[in-house]
Amino acid sequence: MANIHDNPTRNAWMAKIATLDTLAKAHAFITDFRAKHMSPFKTDWSLELDGLWIELKIEEKLALLKHKEFNDTQLLNNCTCGANAQQVANEVIVKMEACTDMYEAERIHINFRLACKPPVMPVNVFLDTDRLLGTKLMELRNTDYYALPLEELRKKRGVKVVTLQ
Repeated sequence: MANIHDNPTRNAWMAKIATLDTLAKAHAFITDFRAKHMSPFKTDWSLELDGLWIELKIEEKLALLKHKEFNDTQLLNNCTCGANAQQVANEVIVKMEACTDMYEAERIHINFRLACKPPVMPVNVFLDTDRLLGTKLMELRNTDYYALPLEELRKKRGVKVVTLQ
């Protein structure tokens, strides 16, 4: 009986994921994958149906390699790139605290999530940092975000309206 998750796209990605044999390779792979396929700023729309499933499989592989290569202290304190997670978090928090533009704050928050979403960053550091960034973003958005007419809001956000014919 065929597995519901089997399809040529997923199979091709599973073959790529299977070649990942070091934490460094897996870290670079997931970072690149998220930027190209999972971001609001993505450059490739080919994985609309399978992207989340493929990301999950990359995350599984990354987590296994992280467990294999890191000791207990590193698991709780380091990102998969080897950087100290709290230092990475502190840098982005300082950047967000200095931010006064809600659109730039959105970009900071989105880029943080793309770069650091677990298993890249330990959950204990990621969640607290994400909370702080989200709080600042909501404070910046809170003043009349929806008061702009739709066309002006689209213009400020750089939205390109696509119509299907």
